Amino acid sequence: MKINKWHAAIDMHSGGEPLRILTGGLPQMAGASQQAKSVFFKQHHDSIRKLLMAEPRGHYGMTGAIVTAPVSGEAQFGLLFLNQEGFAAISGHGIFAVVTAWVATGQLDAAIAAEGILIDCPAGKVKAIASCEGQEVRTVSFHNVPSFVYAQSLALTIQDIELHVDIAFSGEFYAVVDAAGLGDKRSIPELQACGGLIRKAIEAQLEVKHLVLEGINGIHGVFFYEKAEEDSENPVYRSWSIFAGEQLDRSPGGAAACAHMTVLNHKGLLKRGQQVVYEGSAGTRAVGSVVEEICAFGQKAVIPQLTGSAYVLGFMNFVLDSSDPLADGFVLY
Repeated sequence: MKINKWHAAIDMHSGGEPLRILTGGLPQMAGASQQAKSVFFKQHHDSIRKLLMAEPRGHYGMTGAIVTAPVSGEAQFGLLFLNQEGFAAISGHGIFAVVTAWVATGQLDAAIAAEGILIDCPAGKVKAIASCEGQEVRTVSFHNVPSFVYAQSLALTIQDIELHVDIAFSGEFYAVVDAAGLGDKRSIPELQACGGLIRKAIEAQLEVKHLVLEGINGIHGVFFYEKAEEDSENPVYRSWSIFAGEQLDRSPGGAAACAHMTVLNHKGLLKRGQQVVYEGSAGTRAVGSVVEEICAFGQKAVIPQLTGSAYVLGFMNFVLDSSDPLADGFVLY
């Protein structure tokens, strides 16, 4: 056996969604912005993503993050987000996991995290605030980038079902879909398949592209929701987010839930400061709200906030035997 690669990682989960923070065996990240760093990593070191996200070291639902030096003077650090399809510009569960792990391992002081830190992401700068008991993180809240509705009530026919879909930007572009329109076709495999078809149908008839942020275009994910409980003060939604192809987010949703809040606010269904609760496929919950109503990119926008939690699963060491025929990994759907 000849070992020619070694990588260290911290495995986390946030709301049931796995997140592998890559901490060792990484190259120097070239690039003056987080988006440029992401492009550099994809062009020159994508084999690392494949090795650690795909089977046999990962699985189809695996996601990851890389902590980088900040690109702005105000930020504590930068983040890149990985998945089976490639890279994401934002990840709510990734932010929850990294902040929790950095405090747990002493790389971020709990008092500083509790005051709030800025994080450079490919989608822009976000604020994260940890709620701590001593040196232990209980929850993390993040204020997302300026988010806005891109298209409303787009008519689609998916598997002979008529759907009306909203599209919102919340760090990535998401299609927001009321699951009630699917009837009884709401098993996880059916939602995954439907999410993939919705994504393709939208991109076939509509160019989805950010007018300012380079490299952010197309539908990153599809957020299905249904009203779970009638509560006049804090509405509760069950949620399923299908992203990066047909990966299922096990958590209540990070940036995808922010897209839903953006749509609700735009329609007058969620007031500024009003809380909304999301319950994911693993049964965990996150709490969101719109904290600001602003103008950004020449249009009405909001700053959504989401609060969730994350937990350390283990400290990992991965190697690659040069004779391993599965050096690039593989993915079974």
